[in-house]
Amino acid sequence: MIEPILIIAIVFAGTVWYIQHKVRKRARELARKRETAGLDVLARRYARGEIDRDEYLRKRDDILEYQTVPQR
Repeated sequence: MIEPILIIAIVFAGTVWYIQHKVRKRARELARKRETAGLDVLARRYARGEIDRDEYLRKRDDILEYQTVPQR
């Protein structure tokens, strides 16, 4: 009597884990793309002369520091 319930529970837990894993992986990929896009925009602004070297380095460090902060 308990085996069918146990099998269903294991399949359900596995399905939930798989979906959660895929959603979190996709969120990490999107966050990485956004951060990379930020660095690209910053580099273009520096190349065009809109910002000076000190401002570029300061903002780049801010972006890279944000990447290392663990997200909840």
